Amino acid sequence: MKPILVLQHAHYDWPGYFTDCLVNWEIPHVVVNIEAGDLLPYSILDYSGFAIMGGAMSANDDAVYPHLAQAYGLIHEAISHRIPVIGHCLGGQMLARAAGGIVIKAPASEIGWHKISPLHTAAAYEWFGGLNPVTLFEWHNETYLPPPQAQLLAGSLYCLNQAFALDGIHLGMQFHVEALPEKINHWLDTARSDIELANEQNIHSEEKIRHDNWVYTEGAQAVARHLYTRWLQNVSKY
Repeated sequence: MKPILVLQHAHYDWPGYFTDCLVNWEIPHVVVNIEAGDLLPYSILDYSGFAIMGGAMSANDDAVYPHLAQAYGLIHEAISHRIPVIGHCLGGQMLARAAGGIVIKAPASEIGWHKISPLHTAAAYEWFGGLNPVTLFEWHNETYLPPPQAQLLAGSLYCLNQAFALDGIHLGMQFHVEALPEKINHWLDTARSDIELANEQNIHSEEKIRHDNWVYTEGAQAVARHLYTRWLQNVSKY
């Protein structure tokens, strides 16, 4: 099969559990790390899927980060040719914007392990494998208004739009199901200014996050495996 293209915007936001799953499932993939000097391809047609990771830049910063403009072109091409796209946090916001949604400042930032509630719809059940609330990791200051044709899948107390599906094959997520404790702890060590306003509500303290890593990681990985498996159903094996 053609490989899955994985866009990594920066060293600090590596693909984590997503590519761990691809390796374990023996699914070919190519990681393009922009900060390492890698270049995006001119076309998505040589790939079976497009995965976009997170980053500190805004999804609206395509005039500042040229690779974002190129990535939007690849998303548009992928949607046109029904090549599945999956977006994590910034990647989910980019998918939303590319498909006609709007990326805006979040009413409240979310940092830490937060409860995500799947909607009581058939689509949410299919993607999440159930309708019970799940606790997943968040680190974002912006959010999105989903494209008009998207199916909203889940929300949270501080962020109405946590996940959406598009055309039954594309998945945008606000949360970080790819984030393993090693990655989260790296963020805590290097992005301390983001948690200076910790209030244990929408922004959790460093101590709480490090503790919660070991409480919720296993459950989050189970959710990730289900979401990834469902997304991969539409990735061409030829």
